[in-house]
Amino acid sequence: MFRFLPVLLLSCALPASPSCAAEAPASFTGKGLSVQLISDATTIQPGQTFHLGLWLRHDPGYHTYWQNPGLAGVATKPVPTLPPGFTAGALIYPPPDKVRMASIRVHGYEHDVLIALPITAPASLPPGPVNIPVATTWMACQRTCNPGFATLSLTLNAGPATVADPLWSSKFKELLHSQPPALQGWTLTAQRLEKEIELTATPPAGTLLPDSPQFFSFDNLICSHPVQHWEKSATAWRVRLELSDFLPADQTKLCGLLYSPGSWQNTQSSPYASIAVPITPGKP
Repeated sequence: MFRFLPVLLLSCALPASPSCAAEAPASFTGKGLSVQLISDATTIQPGQTFHLGLWLRHDPGYHTYWQNPGLAGVATKPVPTLPPGFTAGALIYPPPDKVRMASIRVHGYEHDVLIALPITAPASLPPGPVNIPVATTWMACQRTCNPGFATLSLTLNAGPATVADPLWSSKFKELLHSQPPALQGWTLTAQRLEKEIELTATPPAGTLLPDSPQFFSFDNLICSHPVQHWEKSATAWRVRLELSDFLPADQTKLCGLLYSPGSWQNTQSSPYASIAVPITPGKP
């Protein structure tokens, strides 16, 4: 078992990064993909929360990675250098797919994808241009992996009123709408066994069991590679999930996304739902 570490990513990629200039470009084309720094606004106002984003377009057969890549890979990550008074929130990733790095199952994307970062402007912001440089890391894989690094930048305008970007604002709305809702009404249990966690999911009355479920671990507690064998009874789903060799220390909850081609809730159409289930000791 192995993981590509961010240190390795940076050491491999830094020689290929663009030269530092007064203002870096907004896009970069590397092995297997192109990366573009975008925003949902062209003009920002004092105190506003807007979004920066990385728009990734993959060459055929290539993929990049979710926030938890799984057994192999490195998550795509933008790190901005913000002007004084600006603050950043948590990265927003689309729900992942199961993709393959060689024979290994990992978590990522083969389609065009947007990864966003919410930014809040200070309450006092004079009018004029605002340049934000962003150090960006990724790994694009097909049969082999190509780590990448680029410093990108975007210049927005500060003004009295927000102006949405006519090209990109709808993509950010789609991303925010795609964020999985918390699973409501289900009875979930997670028991810690020696090398596994047994998850049981029982729906509320009147909710059908969805087909072909999969679990995606937020924090690499669960290994991405093994096939998940879900057992369906008349009233519940049960699965034993293999613990990762790189599991976080002292983890007390099973946190991640449940996926099904259908929906987990009668009132929602999303094929994904987020869960955070307390882990209890299993029977000896």
